[in-house]
Amino acid sequence: MRAGKFFLADDRLLYVSNIIWCTGFRRDFSLIDLPIFGEDGYPHEHRGVVPAAPGLYFVGLVFQSNIFSTLIGGVSRDADYLVNQILDRPRQG
Repeated sequence: MRAGKFFLADDRLLYVSNIIWCTGFRRDFSLIDLPIFGEDGYPHEHRGVVPAAPGLYFVGLVFQSNIFSTLIGGVSRDADYLVNQILDRPRQG
């Protein structure tokens, strides 16, 4: 991701409305080149929604909404919330 746009390895531009970044077992935000990160290395987000980058969402962050946000059994609550945020987001284009 560069300048708010998503590119493939061969520099072809992808036209996407939403990106959900699932962090997995280790956090790795190296593909995101946006000014959305704090000094601690974590994105500025609220419950996975990144206000400074409309259409960018995170799932699996530590304490995203509760202590279980990083666990398989708890991530579904955050994912449900994000799906509703995406569905309620105004369409562009």
